[in-house]
Amino acid sequence: MMLRIRVGGVTILGRPDGSSSKPKGLFVGPDGFAGWDDGPDLRREAVDRPGQHGQFDMPVFNGSRVVSIDGHALAWSESELGHLRDLIMGLGAFGDLMRITVDHQGSTRWADVRRGAKPTFQDAGIRFGLLRARFAIHFVAPNPRKFGETREFPAGAASFHYGNFPASPELIVTGPKAGGYTITGPGGRQYVVTQSLAAGQTHRIDMNTGWLYLNGVLQSGAVSQARTWAIPPGTSAIHTITGGTGSMTVRVPDTFL
Repeated sequence: MMLRIRVGGVTILGRPDGSSSKPKGLFVGPDGFAGWDDGPDLRREAVDRPGQHGQFDMPVFNGSRVVSIDGHALAWSESELGHLRDLIMGLGAFGDLMRITVDHQGSTRWADVRRGAKPTFQDAGIRFGLLRARFAIHFVAPNPRKFGETREFPAGAASFHYGNFPASPELIVTGPKAGGYTITGPGGRQYVVTQSLAAGQTHRIDMNTGWLYLNGVLQSGAVSQARTWAIPPGTSAIHTITGGTGSMTVRVPDTFL
């Protein structure tokens, strides 16, 4: 699969796709795509053992993911080149989160990013009648995980994923659920909802944060016990729900680091 990067409505290719004798657009330069296939930096506290060798054993956490794209723009007119510059300069200009999707090495994965540094776009002259420019743009993914396909499982079925990092499921509960309900996950962990759910209404529970949403709106004071869990790679988990009728769907994304 040819490298293809899509972010903020802009597509950047690993190389011209050969569909035209006059290639134009944005392309990744040699070794110009960094940080996506690498692991994120690690962070930990270092506390020396007083009067002894070594340090205390402290937890290690993954930092944010930094992704950089260095490439070149190809155009057949000044106006086309100016348009490509505008695309690069506009990516993430408002500082909002954007989704970056990468087709590479036979898979499609995505993450949410913000602009991480000032983008650049420099004229590189004309070659064979083709106007050229060099560009560079950098993104930061606060959540270093990358995600692929999301699978859905009914309550009581074995939920799993094909990633290499623990995946936080998303639980979709549809009413009616009078008086609330209890969800039991791996290891007997429970998530207890006290808020009633009318017929046709939907709760969404994000196991990454423990937050509960009613019809897309974040709820407060609707949960009496909010233990969260994730599904490690190469394993499966059973989710059950008690209380009321209705149904539950478990969504599990392939999760990678």
